Amino acid sequence: MPEPDAFYPLNGRYKAAEKENKQPKGILGDVSITNGPYNEPGGAYMFYGTASSYIKFPKISDVSDAQSSITLMCWVQPGGQDGPLFSGDSSPDRKFGMWIEDGKFFIRLIYEYSALLTHTAEDLPTGKWVHVAASYDYNTGNNSLYVNGHLRASQNIGSGYLNLIISSDYRMGSTRDGRGHFKGKIAEMKVYDVALNEAQIQTSIRQGSCTFPVIVVSLPSPMIPLIIETPVIGQSRKRF
Repeated sequence: MPEPDAFYPLNGRYKAAEKENKQPKGILGDVSITNGPYNEPGGAYMFYGTASSYIKFPKISDVSDAQSSITLMCWVQPGGQDGPLFSGDSSPDRKFGMWIEDGKFFIRLIYEYSALLTHTAEDLPTGKWVHVAASYDYNTGNNSLYVNGHLRASQNIGSGYLNLIISSDYRMGSTRDGRGHFKGKIAEMKVYDVALNEAQIQTSIRQGSCTFPVIVVSLPSPMIPLIIETPVIGQSRKRF
């Protein structure tokens, strides 16, 4: 299983810092700590759907210099207002990111000012935690989207796009140009310099939950609410 080039837990313990201090700390805009995907206090950040409600991540080393594939993933609870979950911010003609638009989850790849988009058929459920992942495979040309660890959309856009996010900062929640302002919650942002497959994404979801070691995650089927199993002495209790 590949290691992420960046893992931002985005919780009360780590704030906007990368878990292993491999990358620069994120810069917080108008956001606040809130309950996370396992209903744990301090487990996520709330975004308010305004231009000032964002987290900015300086250029991520290794990934931003890669002429190869990429996978982005995080937990998200949509709040009914579209916007960027994680998107390149400083290179106008070459960037890669994952967004919510018209309620749907999608990849936005900008290359030489042309927009190449792949989106899910279903809307993401408002007010429900879901895990989302977006990947581009440099060799096959496939854009792929996963919801709760399951492939939900795939489209071949052509192989060989280089330096997708060259010299780019990243922003979560809103963009500099004001194109969209996401409202909702986000936790456990990861960036890989490879296109992970379905099994690897499911493994990565479970590894993410290690930031809260008392919690055991049962991966749901696509678009079905997350079921959390919380160990209790003498019995197993389910929380929805």
